[in-house]
Amino acid sequence: MTAYPKSVFGAAAAIASGHHLATQAAKDCLENGGSLIDAMICASAVLAVALPHATSLGGCGMLLYLDGRSGTVHGLNGTGRAPLAADHRQFMGGMPQRGVRAAVVPTLIRLWARAHERFGRQKWSRLLEPAISHAEDGIATPEELARNLGRLDPEHARQPGFDSLFQPSGQPLAPGEILRQPKLAAVLKKIAACGEDGFYLGDVAASLTSFSSRHGGLFTLDDLAAAQADWVEPWFSDIGSTRAYVMPPNSVGVLMLRQLAMWHAAGRQTGTAGAVSCIENAIAAIAHGRKLIGDPSRRAPAPADFGLGHPDTATPHPSMLAANRLDKGDTAGFVAMDKEGNAISMLQSVFQPFGSCAVDEATGVLLNNRMFDFSAEPGGMNSIGPAMRPSHTLNPWLLVRDGQADMAGASPGGISQTTTGAQIIEGALDSPQTLGKLVSRPRWSLSRAGEILLEPGMPDAIADALRVKGYSVVENSDHEFYFGSAKLIRRTAQGWFEAAADTRRQAVALAW
Repeated sequence: MTAYPKSVFGAAAAIASGHHLATQAAKDCLENGGSLIDAMICASAVLAVALPHATSLGGCGMLLYLDGRSGTVHGLNGTGRAPLAADHRQFMGGMPQRGVRAAVVPTLIRLWARAHERFGRQKWSRLLEPAISHAEDGIATPEELARNLGRLDPEHARQPGFDSLFQPSGQPLAPGEILRQPKLAAVLKKIAACGEDGFYLGDVAASLTSFSSRHGGLFTLDDLAAAQADWVEPWFSDIGSTRAYVMPPNSVGVLMLRQLAMWHAAGRQTGTAGAVSCIENAIAAIAHGRKLIGDPSRRAPAPADFGLGHPDTATPHPSMLAANRLDKGDTAGFVAMDKEGNAISMLQSVFQPFGSCAVDEATGVLLNNRMFDFSAEPGGMNSIGPAMRPSHTLNPWLLVRDGQADMAGASPGGISQTTTGAQIIEGALDSPQTLGKLVSRPRWSLSRAGEILLEPGMPDAIADALRVKGYSVVENSDHEFYFGSAKLIRRTAQGWFEAAADTRRQAVALAW
């Protein structure tokens, strides 16, 4: 008998996140009068303490928020920009994957601030109290963190400050070992007292820019002061009576919309033929759309550029998959709904596990490695340039039906966030299964090596059909990054909430 995570149900609210302490902190915040945005900030800070390989105050984020009062879906782009000094001529040998030079300007706290000034209720000091406590008193090292440490290239662990956070006793942190972060707690206290200025001005900013300068980084005090998160109009696609919302480019979310639109246009096929069709839809959508995604200030793309609004399907070829760049990534997510009709999906990240691997010991802040997502070739939509945002793999999504939040979802996994999201949404729209069973269904994914990966339990007929078409297929794959780990909430027919957390990675859901 196969075990699967069980759905939980409640009438007041539901929350799911990548760590039990974050989920609990968000629940406490809501029960003490906080808004859904307050709960997000509270959980986001705890995630940065509890899952430092996946997210950090030195990273960035994106969110979608449905305001129950107006019925409007808002997008907030808190992704970082390249430093003002960044120029393609500095990266003739390619974009750096690790080290301080791999970091875009951190913007997670700007996302908190813009969300809070519009939809927050509680003071910063109250929202950050749980994260400060966990950073000071310590948390038990999660298995997810220890597993990632065991897989890390030892060369990457030689970056400045890495040992101070991840190998404080000279050995990588083990599951259950107490991880204390007093320097990070001090930074959180400054933010609690001064808001976003506690990070982007003063001692913290001076320490981060000094660290950057000493180790070949490019961002300066001017970059930090100019860092911003921006409210944007989400993109959407109607899948029958359901409207699916994603963040616009520079997010890759539109690639998920395209997959869903092709699935719907083809008649929502099921079985082997349906699975093969969905896989080929993903290959075609990514091959066509990925090259169009970058900072929209270069050229503002339109949904039609990605095939949205055209009820057709694609004719992919195995060569398309081989040509795709499908980086694996790690991310922390948060989804929530409440009885006031509000809903949120938020993702935050340092990009690949451990980001740049560079930690400013004076602040305890790990920097991201999002610069690696740029192209070093000039003239493209995603080319490196001053103050540009890179093509971004974060893909929060919301489903809306009859003007109400129907479902919220988020998952890690790099660009595979789009394929995981599409499979879950397709299953939710065409299956009566609980969310617990839905997140446990075997999934497929696409690898950087140009392979189609099938999890254990996928029918043999799917692999056979793909091989006949010329694809390279890996069956019974248990890859730890490509299949994601979904956090899901939906509204039931009775108006209650159902939540589930995918146990492919660490995640916890609560409803009450």
